[in-house]
Formats: sequence, C-alpha cells, structure tokens
Amino acid sequence: MSDCGNVQKVFVPAKEEEKVNTIAPIKGIEIRPKAAEKIKLFLANEGKSADQFGLRIAVKKDGCSGLSYDMSLAELSASETLQDKIFSHEGAFVMIEKSSYFYVTGSYLDYSEALTGSGFSLVNPNIKKTCSCGSSFAV
Repeated sequence: MSDCGNVQKVFVPAKEEEKVNTIAPIKGIEIRPKAAEKIKLFLANEGKSADQFGLRIAVKKDGCSGLSYDMSLAELSASETLQDKIFSHEGAFVMIEKSSYFYVTGSYLDYSEALTGSGFSLVNPNIKKTCSCGSSFAV
C-alpha cells in the first residue's frame, strides 16, 4: 500500500457556463414516424384532409385500474375551440383533450403491427399501475 501522506481534497465550484446541462423532460407528446404515417393513412381512407383532421386522445374514467384512453379521428378546428393541446409531426396532428394533458405529458405515440393485433400505443411514463388485461391504468 502506498502512503498518500497529507492529501487534502480541494473543491472548486464550477462557473455558471461550465455547469453540466441536464436533459429536459419531454413536454407534451412525441409522435413517432410510424404513428404519423398511420394517422395520415386513416384520414385519407375516410376522405379527410390531414391539414384539417388528426388523432384526438382523451383520458376517461374506465376499467379496473381507473383510467383508459379514448382515441378518435377529430377535426382540428374543434380541438382548437376546446383548447386541446395540439402536436404535429411529419404533417400529422395529435390533439390531447385539455383535462387529459396532465395524464399523458412526456409520452410518445407509436403504431405497431402484429399477428395478434395492430394499433396505436401511447407509451406513458406517468403510469404507476395497469390492469391485468392492459386496457386501463392509474397514475
């Protein structure tokens, strides 16, 4: 073993510009490219313009864990009137119902396709508990 002698620790405070940047949390909803593509496809299939319509998400009281998502295609101008939070990516709009925003902030919307089913999924970091069937959640 070496003898370090009389070593003293010296702490030098960082200057304001030298402080490490922290990653800011996502505010709102991140829309993944596959989800944006599918929103536009579903709107086109219904003869609706992607400039005037989008996917509206609301959180409602439902299920054994207490809350669930309600997703539907909706008119952008109606969401603006209702003061929904509106996000866009690659020409697709996602509107979050005003009182539901608190429950889903920081989430990302994706779309997955599998043999057992396909659909939009909202990956939500605020969820603390889900039911066994996966259709409801609690925050």
